[in-house]
Amino acid sequence: MWINADTSNITQDDTIILANNRQVLAFKKTWGGQKGNSALPKSLSWYQYLQETWRILQPNSEKRLISNSESRTLIERSMLKLGQTEIDSRLLDEVIKNNDYCQAHLIEYTQLSQTGIQNYELFVTWMQDYQQTKLSHHLLDANDLPALLIEQSAELTQPYIYGFKTLTPVQALLLDKIGYQTLEEGQKQPQSDNQIFQTSYDEILSAAKWAKALNIQHPNKHIAIVCPTLNRQHHQIKSIFDQVFTNTLIETGQKSYNISLGLPLNDYPLIRHLLAILKLCEQLQNNRIDTEVFNAVITSPYIAYAQEEQSARALLVNRVLFFSKTCFKFSHLEKHLDMTPQVKIMLESIIAQASKKKQTHDQWLLLFDNYLQIWGFVTDRTLSSTEYQLFNKYQTARSELNQLAQFGGKINMAEALFDLKKWLSQVIFQAQSAKTPIQILGSLEAEGLVFDHAWVLGMTDGFLPVALNSPRFIPSDIAQQHQIPHSSFALITKDAQDTFNNLASLSDTVIFSYAKTHSESEQQPSPLLKFNKETQACKHKYQNVALASLLDAEANSLLDTQINNGVNVLKDQMACEFKGFAHRLNTQTFNRPHIGLNRMEQGNIIHLVLQYFYQEITTQEALLSLSNDALDALIQQKIMAALKYYDESGFKKIEKIRVLRLIHQFVKIDKLRESFTVLSTEEKIKTNVAGLEFTTRLDRRDEMSNGDKIIFDYKTGKTVVGHWCAQAIKEPQLPIYAISKDTQGIAFIQLNADQVSIKGLSKDEESLPKQSTRNSCKEWNEQVVIWRESLSTASQNFQQGKAQILPNKTACQYCEFDSLCRIEK
Repeated sequence: MWINADTSNITQDDTIILANNRQVLAFKKTWGGQKGNSALPKSLSWYQYLQETWRILQPNSEKRLISNSESRTLIERSMLKLGQTEIDSRLLDEVIKNNDYCQAHLIEYTQLSQTGIQNYELFVTWMQDYQQTKLSHHLLDANDLPALLIEQSAELTQPYIYGFKTLTPVQALLLDKIGYQTLEEGQKQPQSDNQIFQTSYDEILSAAKWAKALNIQHPNKHIAIVCPTLNRQHHQIKSIFDQVFTNTLIETGQKSYNISLGLPLNDYPLIRHLLAILKLCEQLQNNRIDTEVFNAVITSPYIAYAQEEQSARALLVNRVLFFSKTCFKFSHLEKHLDMTPQVKIMLESIIAQASKKKQTHDQWLLLFDNYLQIWGFVTDRTLSSTEYQLFNKYQTARSELNQLAQFGGKINMAEALFDLKKWLSQVIFQAQSAKTPIQILGSLEAEGLVFDHAWVLGMTDGFLPVALNSPRFIPSDIAQQHQIPHSSFALITKDAQDTFNNLASLSDTVIFSYAKTHSESEQQPSPLLKFNKETQACKHKYQNVALASLLDAEANSLLDTQINNGVNVLKDQMACEFKGFAHRLNTQTFNRPHIGLNRMEQGNIIHLVLQYFYQEITTQEALLSLSNDALDALIQQKIMAALKYYDESGFKKIEKIRVLRLIHQFVKIDKLRESFTVLSTEEKIKTNVAGLEFTTRLDRRDEMSNGDKIIFDYKTGKTVVGHWCAQAIKEPQLPIYAISKDTQGIAFIQLNADQVSIKGLSKDEESLPKQSTRNSCKEWNEQVVIWRESLSTASQNFQQGKAQILPNKTACQYCEFDSLCRIEK
């Protein structure tokens, strides 16, 4: 990449002004090729020239030059101050563009206000307020510099200029004042090869393969791919070139090509994670945590101990999803944080950070830095080159935001976060890439450059000539009078021809192409070129692969016999072997969002109330000794303890009433049983069924006066125990307890609106009331042997990988594996 100019008459003392930064780089390369190692003259873009010259002329000026982002923010504030309630980014872009036109084309604000049209007068009011803000704070923007340099033009030396299609009036005024020479372009006789493609995908794919083939054949040749709509087609171009060059997973600095297009900072994952962390900090301070934000932060690879606690944090995410709420309080989360001690420390540290409700921007930014430090942001991870550059760019952009503190008052944290996000969205970032001969760039960047080979995509009538586009806040007659681009057909025609000539001069032979369709929309070619022949699209080569059959009724044997959720695994294995096998896939299921308390939460509440109650009332004698008032007070106390993590709501009040009624009904039944002692509640036991090991929890275990030990399981749904002694055990939970623990009886305690009862089977008929299963079951000891054999068979089938899809009548009810199973329902 170089420029098409003869530098033989230029010395190291000269100054060269070029149209853009890319031409500056190209000039330096051209100079090295033509002058070898001789000292380089000063080469600057137009804005660099204005900025550097002003600083040389006014090294001790009391005025401060503001950035484009700062200028944009001040203009937006002027608009808000003067009654514009909502400012869309497109409106702000248009206002800034119109102001730039006024400054560059020497249009006085009074010309616009004299029109008597409200839109123009409103624009002038905004701009006058902006200019007054700059004046009162001793500020300058880029548009102020030409006038300041004109005042001191006698002290300036004559520069050379290159690459300007047309000088704006303010550029011409300054350059005419100080004098200048044009760096003449060399004479060329370029040729073109015009190609038509059916789709834009075919067009880009052909260009990528052409560039790759050229690069392989001539590794040192410079190749340009020019795309006029690069900002809109960036992702499509990147995807296709990555596939062609097999660069999909390669870091930016190592790619075979370079796309000359940056993206807003907040479009990059690292910055999105950073903003999410700060958003979560705000929510923690307000004690209203968004589920989506929390889960995004907890699983972020950029916070401390991400690798160490990776599995535990994934489980914590599941816990939060089980809340089935869009927002929750920290108290709901607190009891689950023991599994992630580092996250717990960070969250508690954030909550402990006291701050004022309203502060200035610089104070908030200091607090944000402190938050990121607590989270250990990017301290526990080896950053890639792009991530390292991104974080440095953020630090620079964030420090510039400090300047806003002098213009505005104090704001709250949400406003500070909004301003930071908006500020970062205005900062365009492109990671430094490795030196590569293949450059993908936009039309404006390409003009004035020279390559060994060039291909210009998208030569449609939407590109050349462009559509008539008069500025919104400048009348069309004034716009045409001052030669504002695209404001008249004459200007459009001249600009189109100049642009085409510049693109045709990119190389000795330039390929121009267009696609008939893009995203299913038809396109027409530019009238500046003739396209006669349609190019056939590149065809992919496919290789047929021989199909192999697989018997899917049996999988590999289970290697790790320690499993989770073992009761449900055996239950599903006995109902349908495939349903049991599906547990080996480690799939996750989540509750759908709901209003109020769902069935699982209601069941957990009853479990907790009974656990707390029978931890205190451990004998029937103690239960009978309670007066009605004392009993009611105790039950209400335990209900409050079980519900303390739930927000106050009408649902919570209703749940208190429901649970109180159910517990009272059950206690009446418990009082009528034979004398008992509660041995344990929520007892955790390790179980081994034919080599399959898992942990489970017993809701309650009693010892009767005759010495029998009975295991109870609380159920809030309907329970059926008749199938315990059938050929297939449909609810094997309690039979599993019976073969795993020294017990002489098992029973469900059913607690729902339809019925509160005890249903079970025991060795001694007196140990449990109303045993309806005694007629269908064997004697206790013999029945336990039968259960052990049946459950052992299911365990061995699961371990051996038996996965036949042959469900029983109820297996498909509430099945979570519909997407994996092919059986018709």
